Amino acid sequence: MKDRFFGTFLVVISALITYSDKLGFEFDYNFEYNSTTNFIYALTTTLSPIILAIGANFRPLRISFIFPIFIYSANLFWVLSNNKSDMGYSYHYAFAVVICFVLLILFVDKFIKKEKYYKNKVSLLEALLDLKIAIHDK
Repeated sequence: MKDRFFGTFLVVISALITYSDKLGFEFDYNFEYNSTTNFIYALTTTLSPIILAIGANFRPLRISFIFPIFIYSANLFWVLSNNKSDMGYSYHYAFAVVICFVLLILFVDKFIKKEKYYKNKVSLLEALLDLKIAIHDK
């Protein structure tokens, strides 16, 4: 259980660190970036998928993946928008993406459970038929 909690924590942190550029840090050396904000954004968007991949190996709660999907979607819509000074409707679009993602996961989960049910039913019937044949052969 501790592993799942740690994985969930890493998945959520992987999404939230991309907003650490909003904290107002200032460094003396920005590795040739225009500002510390740009450097922190570039660094955290590079580290975020790595942390997400590490966290995913700890079998986190599936609900925790909503955070990175929301953040990455909002950033994608912001990058594709005309207004770079404001997030605008990016959060609304990202929320719609998350809702679609959750519905897709629920649909796929239901489909997988249905397939497992029928597979178990068929294997049980096969086992019963094999047993019936074995009884009649004796």
